[in-house]
Amino acid sequence: MPMIELTTTVGALEDGAKQRLAGELSTIALELEAAPYADFGDVEYMQALAWCFVNEQDVFVGGRRHTKPIYRVVTTFPEGAPGLWGPLCAGNRQKLVERVTAAVLAAEGTSPSITEAHRVWVHLRFLPDGQWGGFGDVIPMQDTASYSLGRGEPGSKVDRRRQAALESVGAPERVEA
Repeated sequence: MPMIELTTTVGALEDGAKQRLAGELSTIALELEAAPYADFGDVEYMQALAWCFVNEQDVFVGGRRHTKPIYRVVTTFPEGAPGLWGPLCAGNRQKLVERVTAAVLAAEGTSPSITEAHRVWVHLRFLPDGQWGGFGDVIPMQDTASYSLGRGEPGSKVDRRRQAALESVGAPERVEA
């Protein structure tokens, strides 16, 4: 259930490129959030909760406008996300930063290099259990895991959330675990 905030220089990307990048960032985050235990990258009910907020604003580097766009991508996950949380997940966090950086540069049509990558900063945030809220309720990690893995008895709170998320984005209503 990643939440992604892309902040960039005003006019950095055309609307189509922003939308494609938002989708790619969501997929990258979902693919790595629980890896190698699960890959949620193309799971529709997970995509329904992978939101990307795009903020365009004036960005200054050292008090000056940079000649090229600047990007900050903040990815927020529930603490305990099995593919990214803890010391054994350093490799997946590295992959996330590399893939997000490459996706941003590709969206603007720039070949990757360390100089170009300097303009893309990726921050990972983890919210402690009990501080992730949605559907008008606090969502504990146990419910997050049940939602993600397609578990929850028909009619349970987790199942109702999954169906509501799909309905909200116009996807088919019934998901079988």
